[in-house]
Amino acid sequence: MKRLEMIVCRCVLLLCSVALVSCNKDMFDEEEYIKLVEVAQPVSGIDASHDWDLTASYNMTVTIGSAYRDMSRLQILSENPASGRSATLLGDYLLSGNEREAVTFTAPRTMTKFYAALVDSEGRYTVAPFTSYDRSVDFSDPLVTNASAISTMTTQAFTYCFEDEMPQPGDYDYNDVVLRISQERTAKNQITLNVTLAAVGSLSQVAAAIRLVGYTYDQIESITTVDGVTFDEGYKKSSLPFIDSNELLVAGSDNAAVINVFEDAHWATGAVAYATEGYIPRYKYNVTKYTTEESDMVSPNTISFVITFKSSVQNLNSFTLNSLDPFVILEYNGIFMENHAVYKHRSVSVLHEYTQPSGAVILPWSLIVPSGAFRYPLDGVHIGYSKDGALFGAYMTLGHAFGQWASNKDTANDWYGYPTTNMVY
Repeated sequence: MKRLEMIVCRCVLLLCSVALVSCNKDMFDEEEYIKLVEVAQPVSGIDASHDWDLTASYNMTVTIGSAYRDMSRLQILSENPASGRSATLLGDYLLSGNEREAVTFTAPRTMTKFYAALVDSEGRYTVAPFTSYDRSVDFSDPLVTNASAISTMTTQAFTYCFEDEMPQPGDYDYNDVVLRISQERTAKNQITLNVTLAAVGSLSQVAAAIRLVGYTYDQIESITTVDGVTFDEGYKKSSLPFIDSNELLVAGSDNAAVINVFEDAHWATGAVAYATEGYIPRYKYNVTKYTTEESDMVSPNTISFVITFKSSVQNLNSFTLNSLDPFVILEYNGIFMENHAVYKHRSVSVLHEYTQPSGAVILPWSLIVPSGAFRYPLDGVHIGYSKDGALFGAYMTLGHAFGQWASNKDTANDWYGYPTTNMVY
């Protein structure tokens, strides 16, 4: 244990120069840094080809047929809505009256069977099944016609879990900021994102934003909230704001459309009643099962962001949760750094320019879980430990362990459904 502590201390000292890489590369030994992070993290033998993606995206051609061309809405569901079983709404689309429509939806990789449902003006369903191997579906011979939906239906949500120690090794409990996001198609040129701040395990200021991948600032007509209230309601930005704007829509690099979610996670919980001369009390929220001097439990705060696109954006039937790039902004050694939840966007600089080490086969500082009910680890609990044949932590069930998935991306990709009950919130 003492040896590990010494290694971590060496890592921390070495990391003091990480933020200065762009100024003087001679001050930073990236190879040594990677070795030290590998020792500090709880999983060994990480899959070098890992994309840390638990979802799959499907581009589908839907043949409506002349008999149903008056239908105005199409839904993709995880279950037959007339079966009586609970169904998850994976995609919701407005139809244009064409005989064929192209749509995109995203689902957990573990899900292989789906149902396309045409919905009429009275809420009756016409249903056609298809599988993850199909790239088209048609309603020439539907499974169900003119059925009233009797399933309990919930909208698909993802959980975005962030560490706040980047670029240092974290404690790998992935609860320093926890967001849950779902989306609704609320009009022809409108998407509503429901953003819930579920937990704040950090004791530092952390901001959050969402880049709309593939959309520019100029393509957005407006971003508002459903009730006019924001996460930053009543907040007074400091002289060095993490997000240098009070507007909900801001322009990022390459004129990207970016949602200003919040400036300070602690304030955004709604649990902070006051700030004295710019000082905000910082507690850990919803990461312990009891109240302590530095932790508390509060009701998660939800804000619904209404994104209205300009008329030049003709079709939103390809907009999914994978069109989002949520990220948090951290301060390290005097520099603002962005921790992007989507692994393929990990090196993107949207609102702040910075340099971070590349090429490391290490655990990411954030994870996306395709479940709105994901039980994230308690404060200080590894999400999953896997070294020298030992498995323990918040997700350690043999055959369904986080560590097994980290070591092989094609194994145990259902790990998030097997929590160690006393180690998760």
